[in-house]
Amino acid sequence: MIKLGVFYCVDGDLKKNVESIKSFFKTKSNESKYLNHLVHSTFYVFEIESKKINDVIEKFQSLQKFLSPVSSKINKWRVFENDILTNLNTLCLEIELSKDLFNLQMNIVNSLLEFHLKKTNTDFEGLLKESYNQYGYPFVGEHWIPHITIGSLDIEKKKITEFSEEMINFPRTIKINNLGLFKIESDSHSLIKRIEF
Repeated sequence: MIKLGVFYCVDGDLKKNVESIKSFFKTKSNESKYLNHLVHSTFYVFEIESKKINDVIEKFQSLQKFLSPVSSKINKWRVFENDILTNLNTLCLEIELSKDLFNLQMNIVNSLLEFHLKKTNTDFEGLLKESYNQYGYPFVGEHWIPHITIGSLDIEKKKITEFSEEMINFPRTIKINNLGLFKIESDSHSLIKRIEF
């Protein structure tokens, strides 16, 4: 079994800004997750049988033919309190969910859906559970909150907000024009294939 992620990989000045913010929070938190992760926004995470990897790569590469860049805005900081995945407080830059961005996620998911290993044993509830059962990932659809994660931190929300207030100017326009297919092993992300559009 292989765990895969489809990410938009942030580059340029924004990447440098986020790396700097991640470094800052490394000095402020005792327990954290994600601070070492590459700067990205997640579109889809799913598990496949190892023998299907070449088929997945081929299907992923074929997405390039019909995708086009999506402009979006980063409007604010967001803290996911007591994050369902980490039990810590996760600081993110929230990306506005436009119709184009929603459609981009659905194109990606629907193209790769046939490969995901179906699982139903989960702690998720409501929309997250429905999404997980259907797609293998709890954050697909209109309840998805696109974002760029800084890190999941053992710092209270109020303090995180105070620390982050002056770090970046909003709104900030971004152009989503690439996707990477990554193999995920614990805290490690290995690029398998990158497409630009």
